[in-house]
Amino acid sequence: MALTTQPHQHQPKSRSRQPKNGPPFMQVWSPEVKRTRLREELTRQRALLLADWDLSFIPLGEPAHCSDPSDQASNDFDQSLTFQVRTRVIKKLKRIERALLLLQTKHYGYCRRCRKAIPDARLAVQPDARFCVPCLALMESRASRN
Repeated sequence: MALTTQPHQHQPKSRSRQPKNGPPFMQVWSPEVKRTRLREELTRQRALLLADWDLSFIPLGEPAHCSDPSDQASNDFDQSLTFQVRTRVIKKLKRIERALLLLQTKHYGYCRRCRKAIPDARLAVQPDARFCVPCLALMESRASRN
């Protein structure tokens, strides 16, 4: 009785790779469900920023005056950094609020410059995006020249 073995056929393992058009959850669902998910993500980001804002809401007050120049420079740097962080948080909150308002209209998800649809993959990563990547790159390159 001879044993016959069949050659092992190599089956590629199916990996759950993310499609090029964005995360799987953004491709399978209907536009209404996508909008609901994006609204949930924007609301989550807003809540996180507001929680961080509450923790960092210490009045700037008067800058401390130190006799040592290096201490004074350190205090000035800390004041400047705190102000910059607050400014960025406020700008991000404004973008999130604007996106939440736009979600209620037909204008959400469209580039404000070229009026083309912003890809789902970009909205999944940055739901408050106002520009598509090509337009944003063009605007940044123009700004860097000036």
